Amino acid sequence: MIKFFRHIRKSLIEQNKMGKYFKYSIGEIILVVIGILIALQVSNWNQDRQERNNINAYYGKLIEEIDEQIKETEQLLNRNDTLRKMQQKVLEILASKDESQAPELSDNLGSVATAWPSRYSFEVFDEFNQNKLLSKVSNSELKLMLEELKWRLQKIQLDDDFLVNQYYTSIEPYFARHINYATVALPVYSSGFVEGGPEMDYTHLFQSMELWNVVTLKLETTNSQIKKLQEMQGFLKILKVKLKDEFVNA
Repeated sequence: MIKFFRHIRKSLIEQNKMGKYFKYSIGEIILVVIGILIALQVSNWNQDRQERNNINAYYGKLIEEIDEQIKETEQLLNRNDTLRKMQQKVLEILASKDESQAPELSDNLGSVATAWPSRYSFEVFDEFNQNKLLSKVSNSELKLMLEELKWRLQKIQLDDDFLVNQYYTSIEPYFARHINYATVALPVYSSGFVEGGPEMDYTHLFQSMELWNVVTLKLETTNSQIKKLQEMQGFLKILKVKLKDEFVNA
């Protein structure tokens, strides 16, 4: 093809048809430019197609990941609901000032000495963000929901940090001073503990403003956790449906 164009140019020069030569040269340049533009467009189409396929593949992985986190949220809710009931029971017993309920108080106090963060695991979503694919999501509603997921995970991390800090700065110091932890620890922790140690002064516990406030503040945190987990569970279920719709229609 190049030889063909070269032959035409040579022929026009030999025939001293310079006007036609220049017109032909311009036309040839235009054809070359058009060819380059078409090649670039085809390249862009292929790149866009590969990018869409890549994003769609992530949608499939995200659906699986979110499904697992919905199950994890359900377990977290059940666990925190159990803690809430036990913490409420502690306050009810303390409020009764009935020292005959000391054994039941001991059975439930371990629920206060806990710090169980949510610890969500979104490795696929983290990778999706690291690859800067969130900005390339074409569905504006889905894009907003994925941005909200990122915000929710950051907020949950802050709540988890508060939970752990509350334990180390308030709960554990109080238990170290006033509670024989080996006698009240939850079964999940007490395996291998040595029985015995100093007797607890239950009369003091029933009169302790500090214990009442420690338990009340812990219950406040547990209630807050449950509320946010419920909101997260509902959000994840809606996001899963949105991702499925986009995945199917891709």
